Amino acid sequence: MKWNKFHLDTAKNLPLYQLLADQLRQWILTGVLAPGEKLPGSRELQKLLHLSAVTIENGLNILTKEQFLLRRPRCGTFVAETLPGMATGMLEPPGCIYAVLSNLKGLVGFYWWIIVSGLEQQLRKAGYRLCIHQHEADSPLPEELLHYKDCIGLLLCGYNSRRLAEKAKAANIPVVLIGGLDEEDSGDVDFDMVMHNDRERAMISMAHLLDLGHRRIAVVTAPPHSQFAARQKQGVMDAVATYGLTDETITFFQPEGLEYEDGVAVGYEIFCRRNRPTAVYAGNDFLAYGIIAAAEKLGLSTGKDFSIIGCGRINVCGIPLKPVLTTTVSKPEESVRIAVEKLLRQIQEPGRPNSTTVVRVDAICYGETTRIYRQESASGAILVDSDRLIAVP
Repeated sequence: MKWNKFHLDTAKNLPLYQLLADQLRQWILTGVLAPGEKLPGSRELQKLLHLSAVTIENGLNILTKEQFLLRRPRCGTFVAETLPGMATGMLEPPGCIYAVLSNLKGLVGFYWWIIVSGLEQQLRKAGYRLCIHQHEADSPLPEELLHYKDCIGLLLCGYNSRRLAEKAKAANIPVVLIGGLDEEDSGDVDFDMVMHNDRERAMISMAHLLDLGHRRIAVVTAPPHSQFAARQKQGVMDAVATYGLTDETITFFQPEGLEYEDGVAVGYEIFCRRNRPTAVYAGNDFLAYGIIAAAEKLGLSTGKDFSIIGCGRINVCGIPLKPVLTTTVSKPEESVRIAVEKLLRQIQEPGRPNSTTVVRVDAICYGETTRIYRQESASGAILVDSDRLIAVP
């Protein structure tokens, strides 16, 4: 066995340990690695393959669990004498479930990184591989995926094409949507789908600012033409209508994306206005922190000069950003769990009815970025002793 010819197919958007396991499995199935053959030790494999010890260990553990490898204490790692599935002639590697990341340009990557990471872990436990295909709005639809021999299911993540989902169903390939369909696609939906209650949580967030007495509010939603932004706008208008206010209460801003830099740019636009807003509703927390940074450079103090509420509750490496932001909490892990359950049910029980599951967020997580505003004299201002005026921790 010439290990210097071992190359990982890094064109596949998979973790290195998964690529290592896939390549070793293929060599075992094709006889390049013979039954009973001993593999080099971990340190030697690190030097030969230019991989870390953790990557080597995780890759070998996958094949050990699948019974392609045997690990003998103080002796080493060996190819199994009898391969799994040999008695039935089934020597194919595990089927692949494709996650298609659709139209996510301008959408924050951290949330979808949690989604993809969770999908990979849960599908591996269920005995499947996760393959990733990123699809932008201006590129051809990845319909070739439907013809791949190893494609046994699709997870469409983001704001997805009805055409691709319908083609998958016509080809009898199980498909689940995480996020929804394109904004312009408003017909009846007959797919398994998981989504957040974006419209309702936007209404809750706006109601929070209105209850504090704010009547000049900047609303920042993005990216343009996405269903995510459209639902947030609907929620904002629901709140305005519920409080009997006019459209003059709010000013919409729509940057290209939901990243920190987008927030900085739109923040200058918001606070350099002659009659600047007293509060901001930001479509996600990255935008909110960018807006806060712009405000601080202009000499404005968050929680003193203006209020702001975000959406998502980000922790980077488990450390909350400062100041602690008032926001609503997204639940990507719950979305992953439900989506995988739906897909596995389709695989195991073809013909089951489809359904849309809404992961509800109905509570505000209070931070340091809220101030009560009582100086407005316009109609609809809240009295100090109003029952609707909430206490802010």
